[in-house]
Amino acid sequence: MVGKVTTIQKMSASRLPNIMGFSPWATPNDELNQTIKARKEGVHHYEIQVGEAADWGNDLEDIILTRAAERLGLSDLRLEYTEPYLYKDILQASLDGGAKAQNLVVNTDPAANIYVMTHDGTITLDGPGVLEAKLTRAAPSDTPAPYRGPIQLQGQMLCTGAQWGVIATLYQGVELYLYLYKADTEMQQKIVMACSDFERRVRDEDWYPAMSATEAADMKGDAPEDVEIDADDELQEKIDRLAHLRTELKAYQALVDDLQLDIMNGMGEANVCNAGRYRVTWPVRRIKAKPAQTKEIPAVEEHWARAKTLKVEEL
Repeated sequence: MVGKVTTIQKMSASRLPNIMGFSPWATPNDELNQTIKARKEGVHHYEIQVGEAADWGNDLEDIILTRAAERLGLSDLRLEYTEPYLYKDILQASLDGGAKAQNLVVNTDPAANIYVMTHDGTITLDGPGVLEAKLTRAAPSDTPAPYRGPIQLQGQMLCTGAQWGVIATLYQGVELYLYLYKADTEMQQKIVMACSDFERRVRDEDWYPAMSATEAADMKGDAPEDVEIDADDELQEKIDRLAHLRTELKAYQALVDDLQLDIMNGMGEANVCNAGRYRVTWPVRRIKAKPAQTKEIPAVEEHWARAKTLKVEEL
């Protein structure tokens, strides 16, 4: 293992899931912000605290790929790359490993934890290919999540020109799964479009649409001067729907409150009510005695208190 050879100033294959909306860990704007900041500061690498699991992944990377090459019968295994591969000026890729094959036919074999990601479960490996090592505490799966290698691998194949690639994933430290892919022209075209758009957004500092209300609020920074706009037809329709739904929610909440109160009155002293396919529980909790804190906060005697919300379970 050589370490990081790509720069944060350009999009890289490992970051592709983040800008394409596949990652649960980072948003497109997270990546955009990092790259804009890096270019302004002249920084190429940021120190990222990723924890012990990632450290083990780095330590075991060569072993994972060596075992993968042996299991598949690959030749000319290479585990060190000191320079990134580039696709034009919009994407870069560092490789964990590479290998070669000569008309090697591989079929899906669940008994050997080999999964060929083609429609018929068969692939012919010929010429050079790329290898990507992963380590995760997640449970094994016969299809890896897009952010656990598939998108990254297509980016690596795009940059290198390889026509096949392997994701070798060690699950929970004990099960090695191998996922084999052909170069996917359609997916690679989506990657090219995403990278071209990313490069333009970096240059223009043009943010992606927010992925959450929290991100939308954070993107606006300090309070700006008052700015008014007139809604176009599309925005007007969404505002009308929002206002309508909020009114409906208030009405439904009032109805919920009234129904709950009627049920509480109907249950009387009972704390459980069986109603057809529903079981209603009125939780009761024990309040421990507490001594007086101040004159304003008197002592509390031990007692039982009913919850203010009923629990309704479908049987």
